[in-house]
Amino acid sequence: MSEKYVVFDFETTGLSPQKNEIIQIGAVKFDENDVEIGRFDQLVKPQRSYVSTTISDLTGIYPRDLLGKPYIQEVLPDFLDFIAGHLLVAHNAPFDVSFLYQAIVDCDIRNAEQFHIYDTLSEAKRLMKAKSYKLEYLKDLLGVDLRSHDALNDCLITSVLYQHLQELAHPKPKNVQFDEKQLDLFADFDGMSEEITENLRRKLGLPITKNLVYYRHETASRWQKFEIKGISIEQEYSMGSSLRVSLYNEEKVRIHSDFLKEMQKANFVDEMEKED
Repeated sequence: MSEKYVVFDFETTGLSPQKNEIIQIGAVKFDENDVEIGRFDQLVKPQRSYVSTTISDLTGIYPRDLLGKPYIQEVLPDFLDFIAGHLLVAHNAPFDVSFLYQAIVDCDIRNAEQFHIYDTLSEAKRLMKAKSYKLEYLKDLLGVDLRSHDALNDCLITSVLYQHLQELAHPKPKNVQFDEKQLDLFADFDGMSEEITENLRRKLGLPITKNLVYYRHETASRWQKFEIKGISIEQEYSMGSSLRVSLYNEEKVRIHSDFLKEMQKANFVDEMEKED
């Protein structure tokens, strides 16, 4: 039996979900018979990053295009409603899913559902023989004439690819199987200790012996450094975790585990200033 599904794609200001942001959300919804039943296409104004000329050249989205557009906090609830109850399909899904998870954390949304994900990139590598598995190349093989690096266009291309992969993999329709670990978006960690144990450090990829630190961007030219006295895992994702971090000044902050790991590098501030 076929599933209802939503093909989705994000255009972003860069490659890091912690440093960069979503600037366009595209999604196309299909019923069990591969009939299109809805579209979602929205530009999003970034708040902590900027649209570089490289990104503009790639996507066709310029800073002026985002003036007056809603922030992610205004858009994300509607997008989550649009995709609710559907299989999510994306090309190079870990990239888009990482930005989705980070947006959920940033918007402090606690009731997001468990997502079922299908990655057309990994499945194309398994089922097809091609010189390249980039969407720009595969669209030519599939006879799709649309400009790439537009979120909605990429969804339409990916939908054709997904349907082709389904024909290759399942001559007779059947349920797509998923790894339970991949589907577990939010787990219950109530009552977890804030003790920074060696096991916790290893699980999060943090240094084993050195004191852990947290940085805050106070001004355009100054980063403030805080020592960390406690860490608890609030939510685990298929890629990283959402953490609650206790600082020695008694302040508590929320941060993604990947970004906290980056903060432990000796050149973290220098690298962040380069990004600025």
